[in-house]
Amino acid sequence: MTIVEMLERNARLFPEKTAVISGGSAISYEMFHEQVNKLANALIEMGLRKGDRVGLLSEKTPEALIAFLGTAVAGGVVFPIDYNQTVDHTEFMFDLTDPKVLIIDGRFQDLLFRLKSRCPDERVIMIGPKPTDPCRPWDGILARCSSDPPEVKIRESDVVYLNFTSGSTGHPKGAVTTHDNIYWNTLSAVESLELTGEDIHLCMFPVFMHPHELFARPFYLGGTIVLTDSIYPKSIAAQISEHGVTCMMATASIYDMLVRLPSSSGFDLHSLRLAESGGMYTHPDLIRKFKERFGVRIVPVWGSTETSGIALVNPIHGDPRPGSMGKPAPYYQVRVVGENGEELPPGEVGEMVVRGPGVCSAYYRQPDESAIYMKEDSFFTGDLVKTDREGYYYFAGRKSGMMKVAGVKVFPLEIENVLLSHPKVEAAAVVKTQDRLRGEVPKAVIVAKDGMEIGKEEILKYCEAKMSRCKVPSVIEFRNELPKTPGGKILYREL
Repeated sequence: MTIVEMLERNARLFPEKTAVISGGSAISYEMFHEQVNKLANALIEMGLRKGDRVGLLSEKTPEALIAFLGTAVAGGVVFPIDYNQTVDHTEFMFDLTDPKVLIIDGRFQDLLFRLKSRCPDERVIMIGPKPTDPCRPWDGILARCSSDPPEVKIRESDVVYLNFTSGSTGHPKGAVTTHDNIYWNTLSAVESLELTGEDIHLCMFPVFMHPHELFARPFYLGGTIVLTDSIYPKSIAAQISEHGVTCMMATASIYDMLVRLPSSSGFDLHSLRLAESGGMYTHPDLIRKFKERFGVRIVPVWGSTETSGIALVNPIHGDPRPGSMGKPAPYYQVRVVGENGEELPPGEVGEMVVRGPGVCSAYYRQPDESAIYMKEDSFFTGDLVKTDREGYYYFAGRKSGMMKVAGVKVFPLEIENVLLSHPKVEAAAVVKTQDRLRGEVPKAVIVAKDGMEIGKEEILKYCEAKMSRCKVPSVIEFRNELPKTPGGKILYREL
């Protein structure tokens, strides 16, 4: 099933049912389907052809969902843009994908100005404030276009979006995601998490992080999505309480903030029946406290951009295995391999390899990266894991020092290169360390140039200007020299 078929089915079966809630507005499935078709027809009128790329730079809004799905209905390939990334990263994505159209929230006009040479004005659709001509206004485009479905044949094997993740060289990698990938990952989540069409899903992750998880699960079942950009605990609790949210996915730090809300706050979270925790380790004490407070336990899961979502999941009934990432979700096959590719028995640490119809087949126009991670019809994750005799998986480390910060892959080399570009820095090394709430975070060890003084605040401001927030070192340490081997290599294990 394609996501286009999901939309058409829901508009036919549940025309009056609420599809999306955002702020004070609610959009029915019929209305949403009409808006999606209008945008699809507008894109086709602008010259979009099947397989052409569309850049999407927006916060989490109904318009962003319409843009994503309208591109899919028109046969295009959307690539959501991380507005926290540097301009260099965004320019690299544009050069790689050569977008036909850019759909941008008016709040990001400053970035658009920097991308003028890569995206002419006449190919820009602007959401929100009246754009400067010749950019095309979102409201104007939707007002004049037909709501009839365009005559574009969409197949399950068609690429629907490129989900970009950081690469080991510092360049982002675009995982090629098909309708089929989304369908099988959605079906896996529905079965393992026992989702229904009556569920109301709170969606708080940005558009550029697993974008289809904003809509695929509820749209497959005819459920309802509640969008929120706020990660403040009172705001999240208010959304759950007001709309009777039944399902949510968040990080451990957000669940910890909810637990810490004073009882006097008056929010009722007992509509929740499923609280997924993805992207990092979730402490057993937090799982216990959340259940005691709200009557529902947190379910740790694991997934990645390349698996199109969750591929390991703990059972939703009973207590989870402390520290476990879970067992393979339906339709995913997971194994642990050694250095020579041999499958390892329980208890031995090796690389986790994932296979299944939800796994992406390649990175877009990046054959070297694809050859490393996408081979043998499998995704070689770079994660070091072990299993127990019952088949539960446990994280043991990462190949090449890569870390995940709030669910985002971060490579030490990229941070080191930024630090070394500072005029007062002689040497720098980055390792991962543990934070109680966030899990893995970067730690920077810095040697200043002779005769120069440098402080933590100066380093933080410098990094914040050159990289996304999740990559900025959380711990900064200054030393007179870095530990090295006789051959001159840095001894990272001593940092």
